[in-house]
Amino acid sequence: MNIGRELEDRSDEVDSSHSDGVHLNFAMHIADQNRLRSEYFKDLVFGDPVWDILLDIYVSEEMDRPTTVKAISNRQDKSRSLCLRCIDYLLEREAIFENRNQYTMHKFSFLASDKTKQQIAAWLNNCLTKAPQI
Repeated sequence: MNIGRELEDRSDEVDSSHSDGVHLNFAMHIADQNRLRSEYFKDLVFGDPVWDILLDIYVSEEMDRPTTVKAISNRQDKSRSLCLRCIDYLLEREAIFENRNQYTMHKFSFLASDKTKQQIAAWLNNCLTKAPQI
């Protein structure tokens, strides 16, 4: 059984049973919970901050919050250098891109790619479908 292939196949199928607003609220909840989780378990390191930063960019773009390194660093309570390394990683893999629109780039330095948005929406649909109650 190839789970990676199954996930890849499903990432293009965006189920319309949940609205974009539900996706955004749920993504923000998960990002907040991941951050809070670290406060409860200060002696443990939980995973990779790349995911938290990717979710932050996804939510921020739609919630009109800046996606500058400084803003992301402040929201994630992580150093700017760590955020920049994670952003570089996401840029290299084309999960996000640098905003080149001269009118919006000062606020939205980084934006999620369409493919990334589809993948996050598919993942959130799966989370919502399997969640007991929201």
